[in-house]
Formats: sequence, C-alpha cells, structure tokens
Amino acid sequence: MNDRYVAILKTGYMLQQASKNGMILCQSWGYNGFKRLLRRLNRHLNNLCLLVENEMFDHYQLVAPLQHNANSYSAFKPTDIKDFAHAWDATMKDACAQLALDNIALIGHTGIQSCLVKALIKCVLKHKEKAHRFLKRGDEVQWMAHDLHVYDDMLHEKVKCLEEKELEHWEHK
Repeated sequence: MNDRYVAILKTGYMLQQASKNGMILCQSWGYNGFKRLLRRLNRHLNNLCLLVENEMFDHYQLVAPLQHNANSYSAFKPTDIKDFAHAWDATMKDACAQLALDNIALIGHTGIQSCLVKALIKCVLKHKEKAHRFLKRGDEVQWMAHDLHVYDDMLHEKVKCLEEKELEHWEHK
C-alpha cells in the first residue's frame, strides 16, 4: 500500500514542479493571468499532497518520502504559449490517468476511497478541463497574441478575485 500512496504523491509532486515551470514561462511571455492560475494550482496541490502525507502517517503509520526529485520532470520545456498549452494539456491528461490507476489500486488494497486522493483527482480533472478549453480557445483565435492577452487579462482578474476571497475567508477565522 505504501507504494500506491508514494505513486500518488509522486504525481502530485510532478504536477507541482510542472506548474512552477509553467509559472516562470508564462511570466516571461507576459501572461500574468496564466501565471496566477498556475500559482493558485500549485498552492492547492501543495496543500493536498501535505494532507495525503498526513493521512499516510495517521491512518497507516507510513512515512512519506522526505524528498522528491524536483528535477525529475524535465520534459516541460515549451517555447511559446501554444507549445505550453499542448504540453500542459498532455501533462494533465497523463496525471489524471496515473492518479486513476493508483486510486483503483489503493481502493483494491484498502477497500475504501480516500477523500484526500479523491480531492486531488478532482483538482487535476478540473485543471485538465481548463487546459483543454484553453487549447480550444487558442485554436479558435488561431493563436493570435492579442486575443490571448485579452483572455489572459480577464483570467488574471478572475483568479485575483478568487484569491482575494480566499484571503478574506482566512482573515475572518
């Protein structure tokens, strides 16, 4: 069972590294909305992975690997926003498939569904759909920079509002 949890965490760590790389690339290309969206995803993945590590220890007395190889995911090197969108879409599809397999194996071993693993899968599925919609939108506008920057500006404001609501929620607690 330890190997199932480790595989799930490995996928989560890989997505964290990919989103960090994506943030750097989007920032360098001037797409601050996508950078902000990836930063938010990275924080969410980090929290979920930490909760999965805690579940491993609390319920099964399994210790998660202390370190993961942050440089193990080096295939994520797009040269423009179109390449980035295709690479991100492929990354999310691969992660969904891997998490599904690991989740099925974990359920087969424990007989129960981990709500944290389910939350991680839900998060990845949500961002997989966002990546797919962005690819579709890029194809519709033929990857014209002006149209993508207008979309990016709208995305930036939307994610900024979501982050402010989250911060407001934590300030009231």
